[in-house]
Amino acid sequence: IASNPMYIPDIDVGKLALVWIMAPHQLLALGLQGHTGTGKTELALYLADRLNLPIYIVKIHARMNPQDIEGSYVLDSENNQTITRKEYGPAAKAYRNGGILLMDEFDKASGELTSAMHLLVEGKPWPLEMFKETIMKHPQCFIIGTANTYGNGHDERYITSNQMDQAFLSRFMWLETQYPNVIQESKILEKFAPRLPRHLRNDIIKLANAFRDAALGPNRDGNIDDPIQCIFSTRVMIAWAYYIQTFGIFRTLKQSLDAVFLKSVSRDDAEIANDIVTKVFGDDIHKPLKNLLEKK
Repeated sequence: IASNPMYIPDIDVGKLALVWIMAPHQLLALGLQGHTGTGKTELALYLADRLNLPIYIVKIHARMNPQDIEGSYVLDSENNQTITRKEYGPAAKAYRNGGILLMDEFDKASGELTSAMHLLVEGKPWPLEMFKETIMKHPQCFIIGTANTYGNGHDERYITSNQMDQAFLSRFMWLETQYPNVIQESKILEKFAPRLPRHLRNDIIKLANAFRDAALGPNRDGNIDDPIQCIFSTRVMIAWAYYIQTFGIFRTLKQSLDAVFLKSVSRDDAEIANDIVTKVFGDDIHKPLKNLLEKK
């Protein structure tokens, strides 16, 4: 699967992920933890693409059961007859055939599912209950999980995250993904939206970081009193730059920002969010793009 050509990995996190994947043995699975839009899934896709590995993606959710990742028997047609055959799930395919197994948002898994995955993430012989067989891990199977939390349970920002037992969490080597710094995001926007003037791209980045300060604190460690719950991720930043352009020169910045971000902000955070926007952009937020393109 081709990775996002706009994605720029964090150098330190990317190097450590390579250390893990290129080591003679993966004694632990790799856990990528970070806030929404910090590039967890993008990093896994990037590694698979650059290392020419197949990738099997499992979107984890609370109602998923072991059968969904192990596989099941399905009805099929052969020689005008209905037959029953095995259909291995994505996790079983990766385990048997090799490649990266990406368990996306695995902190949303139920206790039943994580219990079924203990041997899987540890790389041991894995019994598939549905087929009454045990499969062995391929020597080039690499298991990566992404999560918004460290499995601590309910979070005010990520309310669907579940609490996971320590026995499961201890089977992962954890790397934390962060939002790109100002210089990195400047390069991303310059690459993605070169037709927008530099002063406008800089203000977009300034607004993104003002929201992150209010949500996560200046050190991005969550050490802040009364944080807002909305997150202005790099994904949102890129989307806004894109829709500023596609909305056209006669629509205001506020119209595109409403569409990609502000309309999704909770009522509790709405007033603070609008204050942050006004502090960064002032009256420019209500001006059409045409006026801002003329501004030097």
